[in-house]
Amino acid sequence: MMDDFVAPFSLDAAPVRGRVARLGASALNTILRRHVYPRPVAMLLGEALCLAALIGSLLKADGRLIVQTQSVGPVGLLVAEYDAGNLRGYARVADGAAGSLVSHGRMALAELLGAGNLAITLDQGDGRPTYQGVTALEGETLAHCAQSFFRASEQTDTAICLAVGEALGGDAPAQWRGGGMLMQRVAGDQARGDTSEDWLRASHLFATVRDEELIDPDLAADRLLYRLFHQEGVRMGEPAALRDQCSCSEQRLAAVMHSFPATEIESLVEPDGTLHARCQFCARDYKIKAVGVGAA
Repeated sequence: MMDDFVAPFSLDAAPVRGRVARLGASALNTILRRHVYPRPVAMLLGEALCLAALIGSLLKADGRLIVQTQSVGPVGLLVAEYDAGNLRGYARVADGAAGSLVSHGRMALAELLGAGNLAITLDQGDGRPTYQGVTALEGETLAHCAQSFFRASEQTDTAICLAVGEALGGDAPAQWRGGGMLMQRVAGDQARGDTSEDWLRASHLFATVRDEELIDPDLAADRLLYRLFHQEGVRMGEPAALRDQCSCSEQRLAAVMHSFPATEIESLVEPDGTLHARCQFCARDYKIKAVGVGAA
């Protein structure tokens, strides 16, 4: 499996666990092409989707893992969701801001988002508890902010790298590709002893990975891991597929609309007797019967 997957890895010579993700044509490219995002916004959303896959696959609990930023900058809202391999994402660009986001590459996080927060949420559904951690958007990149989140919320040494770019293939249209790695230190115990030196050594190796290596279609993930950690004895586990799959449905939208005041619903009814709605994530259009949501 070369693309659209997330897989675990471990090191034989160091108490380290991690995840590696690769996103390509079937997942990332489809999601990003669905909306006309300025290039830096598309890159940032792609990084958020990679991050959601890395963290979501790391958790043992079932449910939706949501990476979300809310801020006062040109991109006021950024959402990436992972749910058992299904991915969806959306970025909201302020009216009139697109013209100021012209760039051929990644822009500084402060320029895109401004002041705000990064929230990482596990929504288990079915009335079960929802867990959320929040950290300030203080870092040069989304990866830096996520590392701060783990230090503050989980007290776990964590290293994260994320990269997104477009791959050119001759006459074929450019395809968005993304890649990421997450590595965590396993705490010391009586058997392991102090793990700080092993973690420092592994972190130095991790820091040498380059953006182009993370998204290179000709460099398989297991080969990348070997390139970084061959001296430590690295093992990659079974990959799990990642898919472009939105969780929206007519029933869900109708349930949301049913909570609106009847007068508001009636004002939204179209001449054909339906309410028109579009999913912000997948851009799918719905026509929902007004009588089904409480309108006369």
